[in-house]
Amino acid sequence: IFNLIEKKPISKEILIPISIFEVGLSPLEAVCEYLKEELDFNYTKIASLLNRDSRTIWTSYNNALKKRKEKLPVKESKISVPASIFKNRKFSVLELLVSYLKDNFNLRYSEIAALLNRDERNIWSVYNRFKKKKK
Repeated sequence: IFNLIEKKPISKEILIPISIFEVGLSPLEAVCEYLKEELDFNYTKIASLLNRDSRTIWTSYNNALKKRKEKLPVKESKISVPASIFKNRKFSVLELLVSYLKDNFNLRYSEIAALLNRDERNIWSVYNRFKKKKK
């Protein structure tokens, strides 16, 4: 009510549950499939949200469909990731995801690896690549 009175825009950050990243898709494929199927966004809206070309979104979504025939499992989780973190094109989607989990939730590499269903050595490599690129 106060936002309407003061005419402030209501922030509607799109949150992506961490559980979608554990299914064996690339992080971009998982995000595209989640936004397309669960939130019913079109390719153009997903592309603008992720700062990507709509053809890239279409390709990622179709690759995800080829890899998985069943629907993406969306479970309730304590950790959600804002979609806006994936806008930075300087870093890969996985680098942005790992750095967000490491920096904001102060998770260990083994915990991130368990959440993303990946090897913790890969998580360590991805995070160190992120730190090098950031400098």
